[in-house]
Amino acid sequence: IPLLFASCATHKPDIAIEKQTLPQSQVDRSKIRDLSLRQIKEHIRSEGSKITSLKSNVDITLITPETKGSFTCNGVFVLQKPEKLRVIGHKLATTIFNMVSDGENFWFYVPKQKTVYTGRCNTKRNVNANAYLFPDDIAVLLDHDKLFEGRSAYLETWPNFWRIQVFEKNGDEFVPYGRLKISRFDNKITELTLFQEDSLVKVHASFNDYVSLEGGTIPKEVQISWPETDSILNISFKNPSLNETLKEKIFQFRKPRNAEIVRIN
Repeated sequence: IPLLFASCATHKPDIAIEKQTLPQSQVDRSKIRDLSLRQIKEHIRSEGSKITSLKSNVDITLITPETKGSFTCNGVFVLQKPEKLRVIGHKLATTIFNMVSDGENFWFYVPKQKTVYTGRCNTKRNVNANAYLFPDDIAVLLDHDKLFEGRSAYLETWPNFWRIQVFEKNGDEFVPYGRLKISRFDNKITELTLFQEDSLVKVHASFNDYVSLEGGTIPKEVQISWPETDSILNISFKNPSLNETLKEKIFQFRKPRNAEIVRIN
C-alpha cells in the first residue's frame, strides 16, 4: 500500500519533508508524543465530535484565474455537520460569491458572471475554470471525525509529525482517499489532502494557529487550494462561535433572478 500511494501525483502545497522537519537538535523530545494509529484516530474522532456547528465572520483572500492575483474581501461562514456549509463573500456591500452545500447538492453563485454552478456533492465534476470554489469540498475538509469511516489507514511516524495515508477500496484495489499531517506536539491536524478517483489531488488544506473555544478547538486560519482550477481560498475566522442551533433555511439555496444554471457533474 505505501508504494502504491507514493506513485500518486503530488501537489504544490506539499512541501518537501526535509523542509518540514526540524533538525534533531531543535526538537524538544520531552514534548513529542508517541501514539498508535488507533489512538490518533480515536483522538481525531473525539475532538471532531465535540463540534456540531461553526459560525463566524471571516476575512477572505482569493487567488483564482478570474481575480488575476490576490483579492481580499470579508464574509460570513456557517458550517453544520454533517457537511452543510454556507459562505458568503462581500466587499463594499457587494456580494462577490455565495456558496452553499446541503450535504447532497452544492451551489456556487458568482453575481459578476450571473451564473450559478451546481452539482452533486462529493461526485466527480467536469473542470470549469469559472467554477473555482467548491463548498462540498470545504465541508468535508472540516469534518475530520468521519475521515476513517469504512476506510483503511497507514501510519508514518516522523520526528515531529505523523502522516496518515487513508485508502478506500475500489473493487479489488485500495485507492488513495486522503492524506493527513498531524503534529506530534499537540495532536492537531495541520494538513489534509483529498484525492480524486484517478489518484490526482482534488483539494488540499492547511490548518494554522489553533484556538480553544467553549465547546471545542478550531484553527484560526484555513488555506484551501484546488489544483484543477488553480485556485486558493484563505479563510481567517473572526469571533467564531461553536455549537449554535442553526436554522435549516441557511443551507437552502434560492436561484437568483436572471442567473444561468450550469451543472458541472
